[in-house]
Amino acid sequence: MSSLSRPTAARPALCLAACLTGILPTGVAAAREAPSPAGEASIALDLPRGSLAAMLAALSRRAGVEIVTSVPPGQRASAALHGRYRIEQAIATITRGLALDVRHMPGGGFAIVPRPRSVTAQQPTAPAQIDAVPTNEPPPEPATGPPILVTGYRESLRGSIAIKHAARTLIDVTRAEDIAAFPDRNAAEALQRLPGVAISRDNGEGRQVSLRGLGPLFTRTTLNGVEALATTASGMDNRGSVSRNRRFDYSIFEASLFSDVAVEKTWQADAEAGGIGGTVALTTLHPFDRPGNTTLVSTKLRSRGNARGFDPQVTAEMARRGDNWGVLLAGTWGASQVTEYGYRNWDWTPVTFGAANIGAGVSAQDAARLTGTSGDPVYMARAQSYSTWTNRFTRLNVVGALEYRGDGGAHLTLDLIHARLSNHRREYSLAAAGTNGLTTATIDGTQVLNSVRIVGDTMVAADFSGIDMRTEAKITRDHTDFDQAVLAYESPLGDATRIEARAGLSRSDFEEPVFDKVFLQSSGQDFSYVATGTRAANRYGFTIANAANWSLMRADTREDAIVNRYASAHVTLIHRFAPGLTLSVGARYRHYVNDGYERRASVLYDEDASGWTRTQTFADASLARYAVANVAATFAATGQTRDLSASDDQPGSAYRIRENAYAAFALLHGETTLAALPLSGEIGLQYLRSDTRSIGNAADEEADTVTSTLLVARDQPSRFGIWLPSFQARLDLAPELRLRLSASRNFSRPDVADLRAAAAIDSTPFGGTIETGNPQLKPMRATALDLALERTWGREGIATLGLFYKNIDSFVTTQTSVMAYAQTGFPTAFLYAGLDASTLYNVVRPVNVDGAAIAGAELAMQHDLAFLPAPLDRLGVQANATYAQGSSDVFYDDVAVRLPLVDLSRWSGNATLYYTARRWDARLSGAYRGTYRTGAGKNGNIGTWVKSSLTFDFAAHARIGAALQLVFEARNLTDAPIVEYTDRDEHRLLARTHSGRVFSTGIRLPL
Repeated sequence: MSSLSRPTAARPALCLAACLTGILPTGVAAAREAPSPAGEASIALDLPRGSLAAMLAALSRRAGVEIVTSVPPGQRASAALHGRYRIEQAIATITRGLALDVRHMPGGGFAIVPRPRSVTAQQPTAPAQIDAVPTNEPPPEPATGPPILVTGYRESLRGSIAIKHAARTLIDVTRAEDIAAFPDRNAAEALQRLPGVAISRDNGEGRQVSLRGLGPLFTRTTLNGVEALATTASGMDNRGSVSRNRRFDYSIFEASLFSDVAVEKTWQADAEAGGIGGTVALTTLHPFDRPGNTTLVSTKLRSRGNARGFDPQVTAEMARRGDNWGVLLAGTWGASQVTEYGYRNWDWTPVTFGAANIGAGVSAQDAARLTGTSGDPVYMARAQSYSTWTNRFTRLNVVGALEYRGDGGAHLTLDLIHARLSNHRREYSLAAAGTNGLTTATIDGTQVLNSVRIVGDTMVAADFSGIDMRTEAKITRDHTDFDQAVLAYESPLGDATRIEARAGLSRSDFEEPVFDKVFLQSSGQDFSYVATGTRAANRYGFTIANAANWSLMRADTREDAIVNRYASAHVTLIHRFAPGLTLSVGARYRHYVNDGYERRASVLYDEDASGWTRTQTFADASLARYAVANVAATFAATGQTRDLSASDDQPGSAYRIRENAYAAFALLHGETTLAALPLSGEIGLQYLRSDTRSIGNAADEEADTVTSTLLVARDQPSRFGIWLPSFQARLDLAPELRLRLSASRNFSRPDVADLRAAAAIDSTPFGGTIETGNPQLKPMRATALDLALERTWGREGIATLGLFYKNIDSFVTTQTSVMAYAQTGFPTAFLYAGLDASTLYNVVRPVNVDGAAIAGAELAMQHDLAFLPAPLDRLGVQANATYAQGSSDVFYDDVAVRLPLVDLSRWSGNATLYYTARRWDARLSGAYRGTYRTGAGKNGNIGTWVKSSLTFDFAAHARIGAALQLVFEARNLTDAPIVEYTDRDEHRLLARTHSGRVFSTGIRLPL
């Protein structure tokens, strides 16, 4: 027993497969309440027969007693546990008849030691929480080896291996210890190390996730077992700004309050349908997650991205539990400030110059192309800008849980969540966007092009005179409040039947009550630029920081509101007909509402309004210093109102989507053998009916298309029904080699904005964009096939090779046309001031096409490098890589162009090298995401894209004394830029920005 560390009386429960609080190494939580002496107290247990390691872990957590063992993941327990047991009785029951010795350890606890015997084939593993059906197969003889006590991050990884190997569906899990071991700020970042997961970033943090090449629209998210949707805004228009969609914003939730985050990549009929890409399942902390009572406080101090100063974060958790009841309350609050800055173009458009606007330094050939007299059109950047976004945001998360475990196997939980993300943004821009700027498709004002460099069809660089420059200063304040309540109950109904039920309510309420923006103009200036590539930059022929060179041009105000509401419930009956044969039947209900609006008001000022301007030079990080308006002082001086009403609604923005879905399902689970090899699987069928109502405003089609200002309300219902079969099978080819096969039919709903019975009109000085909805869109249906080969090495590692294919029917794509505003059928009242109905607008409309397909491969491995000589034997590695390929048609003026699916990165992956010593640990992780498409593109540009990126994070922890732990973390070590561009072939730059490195240090202390 020399390999066991000696426990103390106050030591908390530790187990080979048990979860520990947070990221504390062995012994760090010694200050917790000591468990009762082994064997004295009885505990209520409801553990179906399954993995012995998993059952021992559950025993350790429930009893508060240390259990040390080295049984392999494939070892199954001898029996289930239902009722009240002393710890010795429980261990004896589940190890009866197995080749194991159970020994008492000095100071309390148990060591379960394999008897030295030859190894025989192991039977398939079934997790206690998934497979509630005992089987008749004989127990395997375990591998020999000394007992080992491993805790913290390394043990959490091993627990994740056991969950993945035992699950019926193809699943990947990151647990509380995994999350706490990295500098993850939110749930998206906690997911990024899992195979097949890629995240998008905004304001220095992860925001949304894509699974195996399918974007957040195709990813369903559940929180404590029920579907939820939380949304917020970006400070940057290129990334959606305020947008209404089904894309879950994980940045609202702090990572530290989740007990585990799972990615379910295959679907079976007893689960809620919807989410072709997969399901992200978030589970918050519960009182029975850990042994004994818990009181924990942790604090961090974090540097600011691209800014001076430090920001705090505080996390606290308290859990109290008895034999049957437990209660938990946990919360975290943190403030952060991040500045993202760089170079930005609004867009690129084919440009036509007047002959008088071409200077003598332009060649005749280039002049002919630019005036449209010969050659192909040339694309020019719009409003070449230096931009800075600084966000001071606070995040408050509070979770509460009440849990009951009855002596007869009943289990009741009540989960309550409140989250609030508040953003206070400052935005500054210096753009060639004044009255005679570089924003329109026709240059015929005071601008004179002195010289130009054209590469292909792109105006890469140019020198101008007579340009009206513009600075912008914007202040926004927004917040998202998310609240959820979930009640879950499960209980045996006799010896062979079990009931499971769950109901939940959630509401995400986004409000942006403050959006104040002031524009200054400087007329007739010299200006030159390089607008694309890695060295985009501007040069100015005047002092841009001198307030005397600027006058007040315009002021805008705006308000936004978006509400998402969910109500859902399901009930399932599970009946065991015979050992290894069960049937699950049940029903589900889902109600969803999306509502909101966008309101705007704008005031134009004359050139002589400079006396009303209050200017400043901002201090945030930027590519240049320039004068901007003091927004609050300017609004006060001009008396401009901020109070908007429904009369200020942006056309097409005030609409409501309401959905009701009803489903019934049956799922049959069976176990048998195939050529003497263990085989288990499920076959199921679900029928779902969905009713949708779309309520909004659109132009009256019968009215005069040019002069009418009449809008009419529209209420358009739609309905569909769908049969969804599923099949899962697992064949154990060898004791540690498992083959998985899955086939299913699933669907994803069109995005919220695509279903609206309305149109959104975005008018600008150079034209605009009209995005219309289509309430009659069909859902996107998909047939999915998965094949995976899984190899485990005891508890030390796992490797998985997976192949996947999804054929998506009735895919929703966009149809983009350019037409005169008069042809759109919308009132001229919505035109930008000074434009007429002949102005060209982009008209974007969602349509169903025949479909799309995606195929790919996924390779993942995780292994402790225990075979290396000391001290390298404490190293370990996680790595994964995913390849995905899929495409769909996108229409440009009715011409179909085949493009990669939105949010699909052909290659993505992650690698982590970790080291765990007795009193300290460290890990370095790199995440790669390949180039992906974000939209259709405008003005003839084929798609908008985000370039590939590689980011690195680092974390280290050290234990001081018996309980105190020190933490050091670093995020985005290389300050990797976010690069966005448009056009598949020309790669015309839209934005290149940096959010900076962030370092943090803190302490973690159990009380």
